[in-house]
Amino acid sequence: MATPAAAAALFNAALPKPVTASNQPGGSGNHPNGEGSRGRGRGRGRGRGGRAGGGATASEGEDVGMTDVGEGGARRRGRTGARAGPMGERPHPNSRARGTGTGRNSPAVIREGGRSQSTPAPGKATPVSGSTIDTLKLFLLSRYTAEARMLNMENMAEDPVLTQAGLLAPGVKGAPSNMAGAVWKLAAQLFPDLVTLSLANNHLTSLLPLSPFHLTSNLPKIENVSFANNSLSQFRDLDPFSPLIGKKRADGNAKGWSNLKELVMTGNPMVETGERALEYQVQMARRFATLTTLDQQPIDPNIAFKAAEQSAKLTPGLSPSIKSATAKKKQRDPIVFPVPVTGGFFESEPTRDFVGGFLTKFFPAFDDERPALLPAYAPVCTFSFSTDTAHPVRSKAKKIGGNGDKRFPNQHKLDWKPYLGPEGSRNLTRVKYPAKRINTLKTTPSAVISSIMSLPKTKHPLDEATKFVFDTFTMPGLLAPTAPDTPGETVIYAVVHGEFTEFPSKGVRSFDRTFILAPAPPGSAAQLAGWPCIILSDVFVIRGYSDPKVWAPPPPPAPPAAATQPAVPGAVPTAPAIAAPGQERAEGLTDEQQSIVLQMQDATNLTYTFAHLCLVQNGWDAATAFTNFQALQANGAIPPEAFRPTA
Repeated sequence: MATPAAAAALFNAALPKPVTASNQPGGSGNHPNGEGSRGRGRGRGRGRGGRAGGGATASEGEDVGMTDVGEGGARRRGRTGARAGPMGERPHPNSRARGTGTGRNSPAVIREGGRSQSTPAPGKATPVSGSTIDTLKLFLLSRYTAEARMLNMENMAEDPVLTQAGLLAPGVKGAPSNMAGAVWKLAAQLFPDLVTLSLANNHLTSLLPLSPFHLTSNLPKIENVSFANNSLSQFRDLDPFSPLIGKKRADGNAKGWSNLKELVMTGNPMVETGERALEYQVQMARRFATLTTLDQQPIDPNIAFKAAEQSAKLTPGLSPSIKSATAKKKQRDPIVFPVPVTGGFFESEPTRDFVGGFLTKFFPAFDDERPALLPAYAPVCTFSFSTDTAHPVRSKAKKIGGNGDKRFPNQHKLDWKPYLGPEGSRNLTRVKYPAKRINTLKTTPSAVISSIMSLPKTKHPLDEATKFVFDTFTMPGLLAPTAPDTPGETVIYAVVHGEFTEFPSKGVRSFDRTFILAPAPPGSAAQLAGWPCIILSDVFVIRGYSDPKVWAPPPPPAPPAAATQPAVPGAVPTAPAIAAPGQERAEGLTDEQQSIVLQMQDATNLTYTFAHLCLVQNGWDAATAFTNFQALQANGAIPPEAFRPTA
């Protein structure tokens, strides 16, 4: 057990020495041309029942638009004698019609080959003669421009053809749920070369009523589309149209518009300006990699992930075995950090050793004797834990925990339920109620221990150092001074990443834990229990397993080969160099070529990319490359971004 004086001295020794240098809506009423509900009428035609399905055939994984519901907002089954089908409810074969209601019927559906037979809604015109399909063909033909190969579907609710026929356009309250599917199917038959589509000015709060599955399946060649002047507020509204983001099709076919070049979203709440304009552009580029024009403005190629540049240069960390473009698209792009990856960040070795000693005492107690942690927490402290239940992308790609994975045979037994109680996970992206946000934040040592005791039993593999990494630095003056005219006390900030085995499942989870540590006051319970510090704050994040290789530092560089001759005129002959940790290096370069690139950088002050490009374009003849560089520079033909910034 450490004495008070020894504990204080240990904490102070961990601190770095001071320095002086500055550092939509489901409508309930009947509408014309819709087949009425069949059921037992009551009162003024308050019929109950399903509706007949027809029109476009539902496909596996399709999005059929709005859900058909009654006025009360819930499906009626059982008493209504209705059965659910892929396009909504349909009458039970044993149900009998005792009258046709007009007040609570589900929206009608389109029937190909004939018009529907319900009574027109009040204020609507009597349906025209002829089939509904013929009416929709007339509607589409009146809106198509052959020269531009464009279909103008703006202001559909006010279209005279549909209004005269008593039909409701897709997206309008009360429209048949398969109206959109029928429209897009007919459009594909009538206009096979369609490339431009405008859906502006339709008062859309969601794009689901447009049946994105049918729209993109029937019109996959769309290159230009406008959703301008609607009421779209969520980026995810565009996910069903994206070939990259959102759920994949159940049939395995490609989804979305893979050739979209121009997108217009002006007049929608989702469009951001000012400081958030970049985020809006990035969100659109994420969903449509082929996009060149956004809101009638050219999109910055850098925003679109610099696709051309990345395809020409292998990003550090990507497997060299990936050669084909198809294979590259199937791989998750690695994260490239501006600084080299290390085994942990520390201001000083004493700080590192102090935090390391604290962790080796804390985690065994957390695993085997959690009540013993009580004196380690400050009298006024904070503790919370939260869960990130999303399966890590890299782990999913490597099929960690999948069938036949002998390294992690118990991952399928893991369950998030023990963490998700009323006073459990404090994931602020999901916990919206203020009461739960308060209840899940513990502020006294006894409450902290009670919360920790509610968690499943764990075992941290402390004997395997590679499975943990921690960063730590000091925060001077964070606490109030202990005496007048003295500086505020310094605390240590420590972040730990690692893994643990959870019991009884024996599955493995990863975690992140953030501590703020302060000196243990003399004579305090923490000091008497052998803790050299107290915990002011403890934030515990439990997540799905991810491989600790992400924080493993790169292997040491191979010894350089001997140089044969100077590569660049005026450059001092040096031994060929290879890429140091964090240093750029293009794919497939030999050590000698890497050395030439670095010398070209020193001689010209070009960035690595442009120095490498200059040499490639001149057949790796350094003298010719340098001469051409001087000529281009004299003519002002080299852009400023080709040069490294000067101090």
